[in-house]
Amino acid sequence: MTASHRGPHNEADLLEAARARIARALLGVDGSPLSIGDVRLYPHQQRAVVRLTALLRVAKGAMLADATGLGKTFVALAIAAKFDRTLIIAPASLVEAWRDAAERTDTAPILSSMEMLSRGRLPTGGQYELIVIDEAHHFRNPHTRRYGVAASLCDGARVLLLSATPVQNRREDLVAQLALFLGDAALTASDTELARYVVRRRVGDTALMLPHVSGPHRLEIPKNEDLLDELLALPPPMPGSDEGEAGALLTYSLLRQWASSRAALVGALRRRFTKATALLMSLEAGRWPTRDELLAWSYGGDAMQLAMPEMFGALGRSPQSDQLESMLLAVRRHADGLHSLLKRLRALPNPDEDRADLLSGIAADHPGSRVIAFSQYAETVRELSHLLMRRRAGVAELTAHGGRIAGGRISRREVLAQFAPGSDAVTSVRDRITMLVTTDVLSEGLDLQKASVVVHLDLPWNPARLEQRVGRVRRLGSTHGSVFVYSFAAPASSERLLRVEARLRAKLRIASDIVGLDGSLVAGSVTPPYGAPPELTSDVLRAIEEWHDPHLARANEIATPLVAGVAAASEGWLALVSLRGELVLLAMAGSEPSLEPSVVASVIRGCGGAAVALSRDEQSRAMAAAQRWCERWESRQRLNLGSAAGARSRGRITRRIAALLSAAPRHEHIRLAALASRARRTLRVPLGIAGERALVELANAPVSDAEWLRDIASLGGSRDAPHADAAAAALVLIVLRRM
Repeated sequence: MTASHRGPHNEADLLEAARARIARALLGVDGSPLSIGDVRLYPHQQRAVVRLTALLRVAKGAMLADATGLGKTFVALAIAAKFDRTLIIAPASLVEAWRDAAERTDTAPILSSMEMLSRGRLPTGGQYELIVIDEAHHFRNPHTRRYGVAASLCDGARVLLLSATPVQNRREDLVAQLALFLGDAALTASDTELARYVVRRRVGDTALMLPHVSGPHRLEIPKNEDLLDELLALPPPMPGSDEGEAGALLTYSLLRQWASSRAALVGALRRRFTKATALLMSLEAGRWPTRDELLAWSYGGDAMQLAMPEMFGALGRSPQSDQLESMLLAVRRHADGLHSLLKRLRALPNPDEDRADLLSGIAADHPGSRVIAFSQYAETVRELSHLLMRRRAGVAELTAHGGRIAGGRISRREVLAQFAPGSDAVTSVRDRITMLVTTDVLSEGLDLQKASVVVHLDLPWNPARLEQRVGRVRRLGSTHGSVFVYSFAAPASSERLLRVEARLRAKLRIASDIVGLDGSLVAGSVTPPYGAPPELTSDVLRAIEEWHDPHLARANEIATPLVAGVAAASEGWLALVSLRGELVLLAMAGSEPSLEPSVVASVIRGCGGAAVALSRDEQSRAMAAAQRWCERWESRQRLNLGSAAGARSRGRITRRIAALLSAAPRHEHIRLAALASRARRTLRVPLGIAGERALVELANAPVSDAEWLRDIASLGGSRDAPHADAAAAALVLIVLRRM
């Protein structure tokens, strides 16, 4: 491909035109709506619509992983407005919020809950063009029923995933989510390749002034080393007949509950004592019950609801006679240890009083502000809210079982009305709620921006919860200048044993490296570096916003390549290329061109110099280098449709198709050849995870016939077969010349 003729009058005009073309192509400033319904989109939301629409077109899927509070809901609805049939899947607690947002934006998607999918129920309405999955990190386990149903829905549709925290614990979390539309290809993709499908902007990437985060500030409570020793010395439990060893897991669980509150620890000990009692009575009756049978015994408050031993008559299995005595001894030792711990706790000062005093102090330090305190455990929420209600007015409790204030029960909707944006009027609540103690039932999806103080009563194993909690109050439209975050420290000894915060930091580093994080989440930790590929891509797009000139861009629409030169500290080039219909930036800053966002960002910084004239030889060399890279890239894509297992299935099907055609009678050959052509086309298409699974089953099917070919062909659906882009070379190229 040869360089273009120069339309602009001089080198400076040529460089400006090249920059403007790149900005227009990648920012799409005229392609996204300024508003939808009565909602006006912010510039960063408009840019997200453009980027995600392009990914949905060329890759059939994308993930919007913006930091919490940047308005992912309205971005998704702006995209949904482009499709005739859209299904939105969200946690049941957020379906009503989605319904309200759809009404504001004059859109009419079908809404379904994740819980419905978990029960194996498919939404009514047939095929959908677009599937939007909110809080997509709930689909990080491909072995669940929920995931399987979602995979079948996503097969053949375009898929938009929404999650501010897609990496919850490990890299595989992100892989599983992207596999809903990438299929096996997600399994072999590098971090950079995965990041290509993720759009993420930090708060700092926008012109918006979200509240500053102050903290997390660490709060200490009195330590009790003796109690730690007693917890560690607790005799191990006897498992049910179908359970494995549970000693270490029980110790971990009890220490976590101890770090949350005494109430949580007491509740756990009582439940364990109930289970031990049930197991003891069953063994004495000659039966060793299963885990589910033991769960039939319940504990409520101070009352144990125990079944009669005779009810186990047909349940469980009989232990061997030589084992029974040792089993009974182990259960009695464990039960005695639990009883002693409960008795010991009753004699000790209650540290939950200290926790309640600290929470009251936080409220006093922020007069007039609303405070939300989060915990993993309902016992912690109930105990601390009860203690706080005795100390101060305006306290509410909210768990999955409902809400409560000092005057009695209160609905979830009434509680949220005092924290969500909108009217300040209080209708059915007598007193203004200034402090809400809640479980993580409120940590996802909701807009609680009237609060300005967040307290972590305990540290969850899943570090994404920390960002989700803070994200409920640090949102677009907040009137607060700062959000204050506090974190209760675990008892020092249990922290050393479990290394809770160290584990959190390790998990946060994984998320930071792959997707990125917004701010410091764990007290005493260093803010993660902003170096994740999706965040670097956002940095690149923010940098080229300065290149946008609507008049130049319209006057020089992309038709033939445009080459310009710029004076720089080092040599290289920046090219706008089209890869299978997607416009991306390719940069040369060393021995090989690269799509790596870090390389692209460094080259863009060198494009800000003065214009220079290029010789025809310089133009040709750079253009040829870009062309060679694009050709190699296209070749690799043809060979890399997914995992090794997927490649084996495709190879086996290809051979079976050839054998079927060679053995077919002449009068059947023409009909089968047409079907075979469609089936072979499917083998060249990257499928979603459901399609890949179906392909493996078809590869192992016992019969090869016309119906078998139709089944293979149907997996391709509306997906486009990969093709070499006719314009797969530099559309715009800026050459950096060392000066």
